[in-house]
Amino acid sequence: MPAGIQTIGLFAPIVASNAIFSARRASKGMNSIDENPLYGAMNMDIAAGQTLKGFKAAKEVAAISNSGAHIIAEGASEAIKNLSKTNNIVNGIGKVVDFTANNINPIICATSAAKVLFGSDDKLETGAREIISLGSMFAAERAAKSFLGMPYTTKEGGKTVTHLREALYNKNPYLKEQVSALKDYCTTKKLFNKVSLKFVPGAVKGLAFVCASIAGYKSGSLLAECLIGKNDAEQ
Repeated sequence: MPAGIQTIGLFAPIVASNAIFSARRASKGMNSIDENPLYGAMNMDIAAGQTLKGFKAAKEVAAISNSGAHIIAEGASEAIKNLSKTNNIVNGIGKVVDFTANNINPIICATSAAKVLFGSDDKLETGAREIISLGSMFAAERAAKSFLGMPYTTKEGGKTVTHLREALYNKNPYLKEQVSALKDYCTTKKLFNKVSLKFVPGAVKGLAFVCASIAGYKSGSLLAECLIGKNDAEQ
C-alpha cells in the first residue's frame, strides 16, 4: 500500500472521531455553562483538546498526502507558538489544551466528577450512574478500537509513538472483503472528478468508533436504570 494512502488510513479515523466528539462536547458545554459553570468550562476544554488531537492527526496526513496542506498547517502552528511566547494567557491556555489532548479520558472522568459534585443534589446516586455509564463507554471504545484496528500511542523516551494494530474484522472473510472493496473504490474514484475519496474508509471508521462510544454510554445508562432505578432529574 502506498505510504500516502496508508497514512490516511491510519489517521483519518482519529480526525473524524475527534471532530464529532469535539462538536458534541462544545454543545454540551454551552448548554450547561449557566447551570454549572465549572462543568460547562471543562466540557469546552475537552472540546478544544479533541480539536487539537484531530488537528495533530490531520497534520500527519497532510505531511504525506499533500505537501501544500502540510506547509499551511506548519505555518499556523508556528504562528500560534510565536503568539504564545509573547502572550502569557495564550501560552497558559495552550498548555491546558495540550494536556487535555494527551489525557482525554482522565479529564472526562474529572468532568463527570464536577457534574456530580457541583450540579447534583443526590451526589451518591448521580455518581454511581456516571461510573456505570463511563465504564460502559470506555469498554465499548476499547472494543471498537480493537475491532476497527485503530492505532494507539505510547510514551517512549519522552516522545509519543504511534503503533499500528491488526483489525479484528480482518478475521472475518466477508467483512475483510467488503472493507477492501471500499478502499479500492475510494482509492481510484474522485467526487465530481476533483475531490479524492481516499479519506472515506478512515472517516467511516471514525464514525463507527463514535457510534460505539455513544452506544456504550447509553447502554451503561440503561444498566444504571436497571440497578438503581430511573433518574428522577431526567423524567
